[in-house]
Amino acid sequence: MKSLKGYILILIATVFWGIAATIAKILFEKNIQPLEIAQTRVTFSAILMFGYFLVFKRKYLIVETKDLFMFLLLGIIGIAGSNFTYYFTIQQTNVATAILMQYMAPLLVFVYAAFTKSESLSFIKLSAAILSIFGCYLVVGGKDFSFQNINRIGLLSGIASAFCWAFANVYLKIILKKYSVWTAIVYSFVGGTIFWLFINSPSYYFIKYPEIQSWYVFIIFAVISVLIPHTLYFNGLRYITPSRAIITGTFEPIVAIVSSFILLGDILNLIQLIGAILVLSAILILQIKREELQEIKVEKT
Repeated sequence: MKSLKGYILILIATVFWGIAATIAKILFEKNIQPLEIAQTRVTFSAILMFGYFLVFKRKYLIVETKDLFMFLLLGIIGIAGSNFTYYFTIQQTNVATAILMQYMAPLLVFVYAAFTKSESLSFIKLSAAILSIFGCYLVVGGKDFSFQNINRIGLLSGIASAFCWAFANVYLKIILKKYSVWTAIVYSFVGGTIFWLFINSPSYYFIKYPEIQSWYVFIIFAVISVLIPHTLYFNGLRYITPSRAIITGTFEPIVAIVSSFILLGDILNLIQLIGAILVLSAILILQIKREELQEIKVEKT
């Protein structure tokens, strides 16, 4: 049942991320840049979470000084890095390409697991990964995807986003061996925020966005796209392995397509629906296999 809870938490997180991708498309049309979105979403999330834990649950803020570098690294590469490269890829190419490239991360996680032997690589898990990636391709690219039209800079940033997201999944699991998931979330957000301060100071935003309405938009988008989904996703990793989590996370493109249809009028075609079924099938295969293994263990005991 614990594994089921992990899958549910991560699936809900992907719903928020998928909707956020559509909202980002709208914000880009209003001349808001990828770097601005990446910085404000993690900064406001860090402020809100750190303030909450400072007042109500200060024990989660206690860490060893020597470990601060771990949180900083997770914040820079896993949070700030994956955020910016993802949105930059959207700007340089399109949402389909950006999501497809980032969700090549499962293969990177599997490669890492193979070299470190941190988790077993069964035929079922490998098949589910391939099935989910292929389904993801159909969902985001079934309509008009073409490799010939990919911007080279966008392609490189897309690959970078896959590496950053794979790193976040693997490195977070390492941190969770010593610290609470809440500690990891708060300090990774803080780490990402500190990094962005060297790129853009707060004065930049006060000058460019003097209207209070703009700040409301940034705060709401931060809550929807970072605070809620990252909290759910990181908690989900407490119950399932990084490879299972990242495969389950490929449900995000489906949500993005559906939300784009509802908010922007994008039409789903048959190929995209087939892709959605394949992604869901991969998640189902993982869960069924997990339950079978648990039943075998119970019978042996």
